[in-house]
Amino acid sequence: MKRSDLRLYLVTDRALSLGRPIEEVVREAVEGGATMVQLREKSISTREFVELALRLKPVCRAAGVPLIINDRIDVALAVDADGVHIGQSDMPYEVARRLLGSDKIIGLSVENFADLEVAGGLDVDYVGISPVYGTPTKTDTAAPFGLEGLRKAVQMSAHPTVAIGGMNASTVGEVIGAGADGVAVVSAICSAPSPRKAAEQLAAIIKQADKKPNNTNTMESWTKQVWEASKPIYERIIVHPFITELAAGTLAQEKFARYLAQDEIYIKNYGEEMFLLADMIPDKDMQTMFRAYAKEGMEAEGAMHQMLIDSFGINTAVEPSEVTAGYMAHTRHHINSGSLPLAMAAMLPCMWIYNEVGLYIYAHRNPNPNPYAEWVATYASEDFTEGTRRVLELCDRLAAEATEEQRKAMTEAYLIAAEYEWAFWNWGYYGDKKK
Repeated sequence: MKRSDLRLYLVTDRALSLGRPIEEVVREAVEGGATMVQLREKSISTREFVELALRLKPVCRAAGVPLIINDRIDVALAVDADGVHIGQSDMPYEVARRLLGSDKIIGLSVENFADLEVAGGLDVDYVGISPVYGTPTKTDTAAPFGLEGLRKAVQMSAHPTVAIGGMNASTVGEVIGAGADGVAVVSAICSAPSPRKAAEQLAAIIKQADKKPNNTNTMESWTKQVWEASKPIYERIIVHPFITELAAGTLAQEKFARYLAQDEIYIKNYGEEMFLLADMIPDKDMQTMFRAYAKEGMEAEGAMHQMLIDSFGINTAVEPSEVTAGYMAHTRHHINSGSLPLAMAAMLPCMWIYNEVGLYIYAHRNPNPNPYAEWVATYASEDFTEGTRRVLELCDRLAAEATEEQRKAMTEAYLIAAEYEWAFWNWGYYGDKKK
């Protein structure tokens, strides 16, 4: 993934540029602090688009600012631009990457949490959260995320995030404070009497917001780092036949029953450990939140389990498998250690990976009736997703206060637990056969 400075991302609009040449607007914007420029044109010929991009290219190159082309892969190739930004209805990402190669920047707009989940499985360079607020410059958009939705999206995203829609001097500070890596502005610069001064003002607000104590952007959050580290495990999980067949509704009942009987053992132990974990949290408000999440989560999972046990007639009077016993020993070891950061890291995959898998299956669900639909719905639910987001915030807070050595230990505890998640589904599918 190519790291780019996304903080102040100018998206051009000639109709809003007060009759000025777009090159002039862009030159002033980059002089004022714009860190990336996207050329967006919807109503000109291909020749005009290419000629305009060729005029902008030296302006951007002189300032060391990437030039991104909106939608048009052909134009980006023709002018050797630094990359493209595509939307959900544009050329599929995989095709765009094949045509552009690995050295070009590709950004992808996401319009809801299902889009964001799908984007997590792609090696895009950033995602555009669109729209955060309503905006008159782009009317063909989905329902706005809002500030709370943006916070949730930032936590969920496996990639750097750019907030799109309604970005101006009154909103960019709170958006950066919510964790976005950058803001995409249109009229706030293009329609300003002085694009340079407008960019300077926005850049100053963004810089100030980056200093806020609750902003995790000055150093990449631990949860983002650990997700990147565990992505190979997650990718093995979502292509595992247990998950692909469960998503299609074709998973053999005996395999699901074998898995669920072990999960019944595991979640009862996990529920006990969640309350032990809550007792370790010194912040009373956070402790209350965590207890409520644990109680609601365990009740929801318990009800779903009972419904499926009754529906399939599953026998849960079984002994723990080697995988189940090992996983429970791993989490209990870290809880008994008395280290809240380590215990939280070891417990996190059971909620986070399940939430990610639930959202992934929901986004790719088969329209036909699925006997395991209740399982998917539980882990893809808004309540489960919101609870997971809050736990991720707590983990990042703990990691921010930890030493580098402790953060490494947190990562190790998480990765071992993530491997157990894969092994749990693998055992459900194959049993004691080694696969």
